[in-house]
Amino acid sequence: MTHDEVLRVVKQHWEREVEAGCGYTVPALTLTRELIEEYIAGRRDELPGIEDAMEPRHLLAGVEGRDVLCLASGGGQQSAVFGLLRARVTVLDLCEGQLRADRAAAQHYGYEVKTVKGDACDLSAFADASFDIVYQAPGISWIPDVRVVYRGVHRVLRSGAVYRVALANPAVHLAEWDGTGYRITDRYKGGRVLKNAAGVENMEEGEFTGDHRHLLRDSVGGLVEVGFIMRYFGEDSVHFREPVTGEPGSWTHLQYFLGWGINVVAEKV
Repeated sequence: MTHDEVLRVVKQHWEREVEAGCGYTVPALTLTRELIEEYIAGRRDELPGIEDAMEPRHLLAGVEGRDVLCLASGGGQQSAVFGLLRARVTVLDLCEGQLRADRAAAQHYGYEVKTVKGDACDLSAFADASFDIVYQAPGISWIPDVRVVYRGVHRVLRSGAVYRVALANPAVHLAEWDGTGYRITDRYKGGRVLKNAAGVENMEEGEFTGDHRHLLRDSVGGLVEVGFIMRYFGEDSVHFREPVTGEPGSWTHLQYFLGWGINVVAEKV
């Protein structure tokens, strides 16, 4: 499958998600700067309207006046947090519907945002050393070759700037609730995620979903190969919250048991 064919599948997926009103596509319109500062200080566990924890939280401190690229992170959520913290925000996303949400959030709160429709594998729209922070919410799994993205991010960052990327734990990326517990549905390997005739995601047969499982040697090792220095590596805090919520088998419930999300901050030196 060519890169353009992959992009077409991914774009169609997220266009459907926008149409369906998926939580990742709805702009966060009930935030305040005070709420965000409470979150940074650890006085609250989550931010209203933000689907994924923005961690590590210290990365959000002192961003006023800094140039931030929200990479493949449209939807009007992460950009809203940075906009309210008075950063200069640019969003690149493949899906126009996601970018509309970023513009809607900016209009709602009254800050400026630059939106660019494009592929995260091609950052040629941006000059060298353009950004102080590149922030990527969970989305790297929709990209076939992480090293292409990493090289582009390294180029557009300034010296001493950082790249925050959310990764999927490949060991538990594919798991299904079987009525009693969570079962890993396929062997440990990287590549395209497929969906078979029974609707089960796997690595062996079926139709390409647009998603990819990246092994740690690629998603983490690739950062080191490009020249980044690791500054933070940790599980998403949602896995540690109490009490456990959600129906067994739901996305909310699954996260408490599988430690799905890993957040990384890497510095360009």
